[in-house]
Amino acid sequence: VFCARLLATVLPREYSMKTEERNSANLPRVRIAVLGMINVGKSALTVRYLTRRYIGEYRSNTDLLYRQTVTLNSTPVEVEIIDVSGDSRDASFPTEQVQWADGCVIVYSITDKRSFNYAMDTLDNLQKLRATNSLPTTLLANKADLEHLREVEEAEGRTAAIQNGCQFFEVSVAENSSDLYQAFELLLNESRQQGTNKTRKFSVSKMIGTLIGSGNSKEQKLTQGGTVVVCHKSDLHKSDLHKSRVLKRRQNFSATASL
Repeated sequence: VFCARLLATVLPREYSMKTEERNSANLPRVRIAVLGMINVGKSALTVRYLTRRYIGEYRSNTDLLYRQTVTLNSTPVEVEIIDVSGDSRDASFPTEQVQWADGCVIVYSITDKRSFNYAMDTLDNLQKLRATNSLPTTLLANKADLEHLREVEEAEGRTAAIQNGCQFFEVSVAENSSDLYQAFELLLNESRQQGTNKTRKFSVSKMIGTLIGSGNSKEQKLTQGGTVVVCHKSDLHKSDLHKSRVLKRRQNFSATASL
């Protein structure tokens, strides 16, 4: 479904991965990990922020890496966002992904109390890491448009955020909530201000597959002017991520957009 909708907006254009890498290598970089239980809308939120598009169906059993250049305070910044799958079959905390990141977004659905409890457990684990390394964090309550199905009150989320020293937003990715963009931009700015010179150890052996389908098209251009690029394993050996040993082995979906 994702590919069918995306391909409907594709316009042909020659694309150079080497040029893209060369341009982005000189930019400051901020890395964000998006955490939360399966089916809370993590992928939809990430894609909505990066492309201003809403696509409701995703493959949820793989970690996905998105890359895009955005403007923060009039400065171009390369943003990398890892969407951690939250697969219920793997209950382990994604420590390596969090250590890789400069900031975290924890997502739950207001229609699913279990997802809120999952988010609280994630916050508890983050607090243990924060004891030695401050990590800007945002708690994001999604599906605010489904008020009639609400299981988690806004006050519960806001109180949890205050107790854990993080930002809180209640948003609707389906309705293109303005708070969604504010949430990401505040976190990106805070993460950038904290600096990105910490030592990272990150293995992405879980990050295999693609968002939907095999992604035969190397580059796809959206009508809004963004581009979505499927990076295959061979591309990664040329990238600065490989050279820095941040990502050693992966086969993943990477979205790069210039809006």
